[in-house]
Amino acid sequence: MKPFRCLVVDDEILGRELLILNLQGVASCDSAANGEDALEKYSSSLDTNPYDVIFLDIIMPGMDGHEVATVIRRMELERGITLDKGVKIIVVSSLDTPQDFNKSFVSTRSVAHLIKPIKAEKMKRTLCRLGLISES
Repeated sequence: MKPFRCLVVDDEILGRELLILNLQGVASCDSAANGEDALEKYSSSLDTNPYDVIFLDIIMPGMDGHEVATVIRRMELERGITLDKGVKIIVVSSLDTPQDFNKSFVSTRSVAHLIKPIKAEKMKRTLCRLGLISES
C-alpha cells in the first residue's frame, strides 16, 4: 500500500514526535502544535493533496480538539464533502471514560479513539481496521 497523508495535532511535542515515529514508513506526516495551525494546514491541503487521517488531541490550550473537528467538518460540508468522503479523525486523548469516548465520537465524528500513551500495536490494528495499512 502507498503511504497515506496524515496530520498529527498535539500540543505536546513528545506526543507528536512519538506518533510520527510510529507512522514512519506507512504515512507521510505533517504536524501541528495547536488547533489554529491544524486548521490552516488542513484548509490548504484541501486544494492540493488532502489528508487521509488526522490524529487529533482533544485537550489542548486555546482551541481544543472538539472545536477543531467542528470547523473541519464545517469546511468539508461547505465544499460538498460528505462525512464518508471526509478526513478520518482519530481522537488521541488521555481521557478514557465511556462518557469521554461518547463525547469525542459525537463532537468530532471520529472513526477511532486512542488512549495516551499510544501503544504501537493498538495504533497498527486501528489503521488496519480503517484500511490504511495492510496486516503483515
